[in-house]
This record gives sequence, structure tokens and C-alpha cells, in this order.
Amino acid sequence: MHKVLTSNLQKCKRYFYRFRSIQMKGRVIEIHYQKQHIMNCTYHIRNPITFVCIAPHKCQCQRKLCAQCLYNHQVDIKNTIPIELFEEMAIKKLKDSKLEETSELTKYKMTFKSLLSKAESIMKEIWEELSQSIKQVYDWIELENQSFANLIKKSTNLAESSYTDLQLLVNIVVGTNLSDWIAQKNTYMKDLEETKNWWDHHIKGFIEKSKEGIQKSQTLINKIQTYVEEECEVYQMKENLFEILTSIQDIDESIYKKILEIIKQEQISDILKFLSKTNDQHFYDSFKNINENRKDVRQKIKKITNVLRNCQYHQFHKVDYSLEIHKNERQDIIKSIAQNKGIIEFLKFLVQLTSIDGKFIQCGSNALNFLVGMKVNIRNQAFENIKIQNTSLIGGSFARCNLSGSKFNNVDISGVNLNFAQLFNCQWKNLKIDEIPALDGHSSSVWSVSISPDGNKLASGGGSIYYGGDCSIRLWEIKTGQLIAKLDGHSKIVYSVCFSPDGTTLASGSRDKSIILWDIKTGQQKVKLDGHSNYVMSVCFSPDGNTLASGSLDKSICLWDVNTGQQKAKFDGHANTVYSVCFSPDGNTLASGSRDQSIRLWDVITGQQKLELEGHDGTVTSVCFSPDGKTLASGSYDKFIILWDVITGQQKAKLEGHTNDIYSVYFSSDGNTLASGSEDNSIRLWDIQIGRQKAKLDGHDNCINQVCISPEGNTLISGSNDNSIRIWEINTGQQILELEGHDGTAKSVCFSPDGNTLAYGSGDSCIRLWDVKTGQEIKSSDKNYKDILAQFKMPLQSSSLLSNVEPDRTILRICQNPQLEARGTLILQGEFMNHQGKDLKPLFKSKGSCFLEDLKQK
Repeated sequence: MHKVLTSNLQKCKRYFYRFRSIQMKGRVIEIHYQKQHIMNCTYHIRNPITFVCIAPHKCQCQRKLCAQCLYNHQVDIKNTIPIELFEEMAIKKLKDSKLEETSELTKYKMTFKSLLSKAESIMKEIWEELSQSIKQVYDWIELENQSFANLIKKSTNLAESSYTDLQLLVNIVVGTNLSDWIAQKNTYMKDLEETKNWWDHHIKGFIEKSKEGIQKSQTLINKIQTYVEEECEVYQMKENLFEILTSIQDIDESIYKKILEIIKQEQISDILKFLSKTNDQHFYDSFKNINENRKDVRQKIKKITNVLRNCQYHQFHKVDYSLEIHKNERQDIIKSIAQNKGIIEFLKFLVQLTSIDGKFIQCGSNALNFLVGMKVNIRNQAFENIKIQNTSLIGGSFARCNLSGSKFNNVDISGVNLNFAQLFNCQWKNLKIDEIPALDGHSSSVWSVSISPDGNKLASGGGSIYYGGDCSIRLWEIKTGQLIAKLDGHSKIVYSVCFSPDGTTLASGSRDKSIILWDIKTGQQKVKLDGHSNYVMSVCFSPDGNTLASGSLDKSICLWDVNTGQQKAKFDGHANTVYSVCFSPDGNTLASGSRDQSIRLWDVITGQQKLELEGHDGTVTSVCFSPDGKTLASGSYDKFIILWDVITGQQKAKLEGHTNDIYSVYFSSDGNTLASGSEDNSIRLWDIQIGRQKAKLDGHDNCINQVCISPEGNTLISGSNDNSIRIWEINTGQQILELEGHDGTAKSVCFSPDGNTLAYGSGDSCIRLWDVKTGQEIKSSDKNYKDILAQFKMPLQSSSLLSNVEPDRTILRICQNPQLEARGTLILQGEFMNHQGKDLKPLFKSKGSCFLEDLKQK
């Protein structure tokens, strides 16, 4: 037993010498103040040092500033103090701490000594060792007190002080070192009192309990050692935001959750002040359920405190990182941290802090912007009372989140998903929201659109399959988005509209079984073509504009003389609905695909059927001529694509690969590639020369209704029932862009001749134009709008329209920048105003939000 006690006491001595060494290196500072000598600035030798920098960073000016340094230092003036005032503050703080008074220490020291003397006769040597150990503890505390007291005296010249000396004084004046030490000292004194009582109560069992007693002394020494080592560890302030964030990546979300829980319970409003006082035993007891020891928890909380302090002096805390000026830095950081769970949890913590500490609102707002930019899953989260300002949340998904009590100011919420979110008593002001303007006018679905050859006008046809609805045709001025004319004449759905190649005539085919030719200039009917006995599913001008072809549910195809309005020919031969018609490039041949599973080629000049192509075992949904007119491709419900020799009618190849119905086929402009879309959710690219599949494009989650290749042959567009349209690069097979869909349905899509612009008609009764390369909607306010329109100099190929699509099949609405979604959102009171002072509650209501005040009234 004696050996064990002696060994432990020796360890205590070693810790003491190590502690004293640390003290001598980092604490005891003796500086003589000489009033008669004024120190000049190192960098501006003619200027006297007049200020001390107290900012929590690694000061490049060694914390000693002259007037010119103060100007160049780029630190908030609040973080600089005149050197004379700083000296007074330091002296006063040290004096108020009463660290030089030793009477209390002496009292406790003598009490312990008296107690130990009672057992001197029994284990004199052991008690001497123990007495020395306890004495050392008291000496250490006294020495620590004295080290703080000696930091500055009346005779101290701060201007001659070293950077290290000033750094220590700064930590005392504006930091928590001194208060932390006093708190620690009181804790040590309490521990010493407990140790004394322990010896007093267990004197009879001293021999048996001596090891435990020495261990308590050992623990106390370890506490002192830990305190000193932690205080000697200086957090280096960082200028680079990425470095700041990576320094916090090893902290688990459970730490953040517990901190938030505690500060909410105790109604803390200053997070840094609270975390800086982490010596409270009760505070660390709150973390006992976390699978980490107390020392690790203390270190991590200290790290969080340091990083928060670092953030507070970084521009991340002050400026809007969603602005264009920060675009590159923001993108680089997001790319670097996107998969870092630790940093993501810290960013979430910053967002939550905005509801507690007003000083971190901009910091938390930038954090939320980063989370949205990284597409972090923040659905179904509790964001009550958060305060967000000066940022962008474009495209963020807050579905099912609780945002009650939140305050937004100057926030861009364009495209935000708030479906089924809870918004009680929110105060959202100065909101930015880009509800993309559409060509609104139709009160029913838009089934077909066509752009005039000069690119200035757009025609749209509408109606409903369940009732007549708005069966008008509307002409729009593309530059302004203004409605030019409303053409009334059809009594049922207008399934197809098509401009003549010269742009003077518009043809429309309807569910009312008629075709009407319209004069574009006057908006009047030129002629009504009656001849079909059932729905007209498709109308298509010949390349020279003199002939119009129409396909119908009555199983026939009609050719019409555009100039006279007379029926030139009627092609009967199909045994079921004609879904697809396509002119050959020279205009002499017309191909048709039918529900009777056949394809027929018709001589436009003679009106005779040239060939019947049989080979499919299901409805032929799509036919398309190759650019040279020698090959015809057909897609069918039988899951096959067949390539036909137009001259001989023989199959050139049968392309196998799809596992379900094929809805669309389309040739590239060079004729070497064929694209196909299917019910199997895939797009396939086929090499026509060898008749084999060369790529399979996966990405859609539902059937592919339409594929279309741009005229230059580099881009493919696909529309699907998964509510999206996707743009693909043909050479690599990579998806370039996904245009997310919403509540409306697109019945028709069409490329411009140069392939740069896409038009579509949607089920929400609106028509939109898109720049294919950027995925952005083309608006009349765009600077390059006229240049875009100037490219529309060629007549549109009617085969690129989806006028042959079945009424019960749709392509869902295109949207690159998703519009605000608020379906099922619960709203109670609160305020939602845009930056123009307009109340946005009607917009939320139009999106399907539920206002609880209205329900209460009902």
C-alpha cells in the first residue's frame, strides 16, 4: 500500500512540474510600463501606436495599431480600443478579481495541514507526502491567481509588449479566460473542501481508503492540467469559409440537438455568451445520454463556440451569398461539402439558431441557401420561428415542413415546394417570386400549338374531352405575349393546328369532325372542310403548302386543296383509327399509321395507295420518314420498331429492345440515328446503318410519350408521364437538363427549325416557349428575345407536333424553374407580401393552400 501511495504522489509531482512549466511559458508576463517612452508603429515608423485590436482573429498588425493601421486594418472600429483605455480596462478587471488576496487560500491550507497531523504517528512518511501534495495544489491556485495579477501593472508599457502578451490581455479583456479561471478556482476550492471532509470522516479507515483519497487528489490535479492545456490551445481564426466549415465536420448532430434543446429550455438569446460559460456541471450532465465522454463533449462545444465566433467575423455572417458576385465561391464550396454530413448538420444548426439569436440571422440564411443549393433533404423538418433574410431559396423543397412563426424578409421563394407545409402566424415580407408569365386565355386544355414560319405568331387549340369547354383557337403575338385573335368556329376539342408554310393560313382539326382554314390577317374563316365522319386527329400541310392532309378516327385520310377548299382525295384502306400521318420530304408520298396495325403509303399526286406495310402486331402509333425519304420508321404497341424500304415496301430491319409499347419514333437530321420512346420508361437510340441499338437513356419514371431530335442532331427531347421533360445530349447519352412538371398537362411540343427553341401547350390552358440550351423560359422582357425570334425563318415540320397523340394520353407540363407549389399547405393568419407590397395569399389559394380562417367561418 505504501508503494502505491508513493507512486501516485510521484505522479502528482510530475503533473505539478508540467503544469508549472506551462504556466511559466504561457501565463506569467512581466512588462515594465514607461510613460516617458512612446512606441512607434512597426509598419509606419513615424506614427505612434494608439489603438489595440481586440477582434478575435490572428491580427496581422500584432494587435498594435497606429492611425494608418486602423484605416488599413479592415476591422470594425468597435473591435479597436485606445491603448490608454485598454490599459485601464485590463488593470480594473484584474484588480476586481482580487486574485492577490491569499487569506482564503491560507485558511484552507492550514486546515488540511492540521487534519493530516492527527495521523502523523501512524504513517508519518505517507502524511508528509500527502501534505506536500495538497500544499502544491494550493500553491498552484495561488500561482495561477498571481499569474493573472502580474499580467499588467501601473508601470507596464503596453506599446512595447509583444504580440503574445497583448493576445493574452485581449483574451482577458474581451474573452472569458479570467472568468473561466475564477469559476474553475471555485470548483477546485469546493473539491478541496470535499477532500478534507472525506479525510475527516474516514480517518479510522485511512489505511484502507488512502488510495482512494490520493486518487481524488490525482483527479484534481488532472482537472487543473486539462484546464491549463485547453486554455493554452489557441483557435486560429480562419479567413477561408471552406476551412471554417471543415473544422467543424467531426461533430455529430446529437450535440447540436442537445444544445438547441438546452438553450430553448433556458430561453437563451446569446448563444456565444452561453457556450463560453461551459464550466457548469449541470450543463454537461445534460449530455450524459450521448455516447461520448465529458472531456470530448467539452472539447466539441469549445470547437463549436470558436467556429461560431469565427463565422461572426466572416462575411458569411454579413452578406447575401446568393448574390451573383458570390456565385463562383458559393458553387465551389457547395461542390466541396455536398457529401459532408458533419458540415451539413452544422448548416442546419445555423438555420435553427436564427430562431434564438438574432445576431446569426444572415449567417443562418446563407446556410439555408447552401442546403437548398446542395439539394439536401429538408422535407418534413421543424423550422418553427426561424428568421431568414436577404437570400434565395429558389427550388427548395420544404414539403411537410413546419414553418409556423417563421419570419422571411427579402427572400426569393420562386419554385419553392411548400406542399402540405404548416404556415401558422408567419410574417413573410418583401418576397421575391418569379411566377413565370404564360399565354393565359384558354379555359380548357391546350391540345396543339404551332409557330408561324416567321416566328412572330403562335396558334393554339383547346377543349376538353369530358365536355366542350373552350374549343377556341387563339393567335398570340410571341414578342409581347398578347392575344391577337380568338377564332371561334369549332364546337368540340381542337386536336390539331398547323400553319401553312407561307404563314398566311392556319388549319385546324377538331373533335367536331371538321377542318377549318383560317385567314391569319383577318382572323376569319376561309373555308370549312367537311368530309370526315369522326374526330379529326391530325392536320398537316405539304411542304409546298398547297395540300392539306388529315387523319381521322373514321379510319380515313383526306387530302384537301388549300386554294379551293375542295377535297382532292380520300384514302380509304385502314380498318381503324389513323393516328399518325407524315409527308415525305418531297411531298409526293404520305405515310399513315393506324390502330389496325398497318402502315400505308399513298401517292399524293394520283391518290392511290402505293404500298401496305404489314409487320406489326399492335397499333402503329408513330411513323416518320428519314430525311432522304428512302426509309420509313414505324413504332407500335407490339414493342418493335420496323425500318421500311419506301421503294420496295420491304422490311430493312426490325429493331428489338423495348419491353413495352412504343409511342414515338423520330429520325435525326442526318438520317443516321433513330430515337424511340416507350411505355417501358426508356429512350433508345438506334444506329440505322447497322440496325442495332447504340444507347439506352434511362431517367424517366414513367412512359415516354414523345421523342424529338433537334434539327442540328445533337439534342434529344423526351416527354413523359413522370411529369417531366428531359433534354439529352445524343453523342454522350447524358441528360443535360430535366424540366420538372406540375399540375397541368402538355398536349403538344414542337422544336423550332434551328433546334434552339421549344414550344409546348399545356393542360393548365397556357402556352410556353423555352430556350433548349439553357432550359430557361423565353420571356418577352428578355434582351435577346428579338434575336431568338429572328431565327424562325423556316416552316415548321408538322411531324414534330403531337397532333397524332391519343386524347387519353398526355405529356405533362414542362417547367425548368419550378413554380411555387403550395398544395395542401395549411395557413393560419400571418402575412405574405411580395416586394411590391402585393398580398400573396390569393396566389397560395390558387395553388391549393388551405386557409384555416376560411374553414372556421364555414
